[in-house]
Amino acid sequence: MSHPEQEADITSSLRITPRRGRCLKKMALVISLCMAAGTAVIVQHAKAYGVMASIHHGQVICHASAGTGPLQADFDQRPAMVRLSVNSMPDGQITVGTNGRTLADVLSTAYRANTLLMIDLHGASPTSVVQLVRKARMRDRVILMASDRQSLEAALQADSKVMVAFAVHSAREAHIVHRLAGPHPYAVYLPPTAEPSLFMQVHHDAEAIISENPLTARAGGQDPLAEKPVDIVITPLATAAAPFQHSNS
Repeated sequence: MSHPEQEADITSSLRITPRRGRCLKKMALVISLCMAAGTAVIVQHAKAYGVMASIHHGQVICHASAGTGPLQADFDQRPAMVRLSVNSMPDGQITVGTNGRTLADVLSTAYRANTLLMIDLHGASPTSVVQLVRKARMRDRVILMASDRQSLEAALQADSKVMVAFAVHSAREAHIVHRLAGPHPYAVYLPPTAEPSLFMQVHHDAEAIISENPLTARAGGQDPLAEKPVDIVITPLATAAAPFQHSNS
């Protein structure tokens, strides 16, 4: 016959075992949550150079490449964004400007330099451009600038996440672009002299507003972008200056 104290000891040990099991499960859950949080931080850090992340940190200065020379100098200056034009060659290659450098090479360089790109399509196939953008892992770091409605629609269909931009000059055009884009992320280019009401309409509908360097569009000593919600300002690379002060709310 078992001694009562021994039975009590056995009962205690049986009671403790589930508790230890629950503690181990809780520890495993905490570790899993910590690992998940760490992964989220890594993913967020990887996207820290995306277009929207950069805009949320403040105004982005986009340096317009001249399209000549090696283009490497543009990236050596570590600009936040570079604007360039692409061309479709007879052999199917897509090149940048007039220097003959391939878009694939430029995308690779921009990825390593954490540089954003604004790509003027100028007749190049948006689908072909997006294929290179995906391969370079630059989907969230590129804006495709469409030159007409056909290229705009093609760019919107090429990829659901690559931001597309289009120039508008009236509230009607802004409404049409907004309707065409639907849930697709898009930006609108507005000239610095556009009406404040148009800026506000686009600011409400689009993810970003793009305009030109006030230094090249200043009239009568007045800053045409003062108090206007511009997210990306295009400026010639050679005259790059400090960010311009204006409202971005």
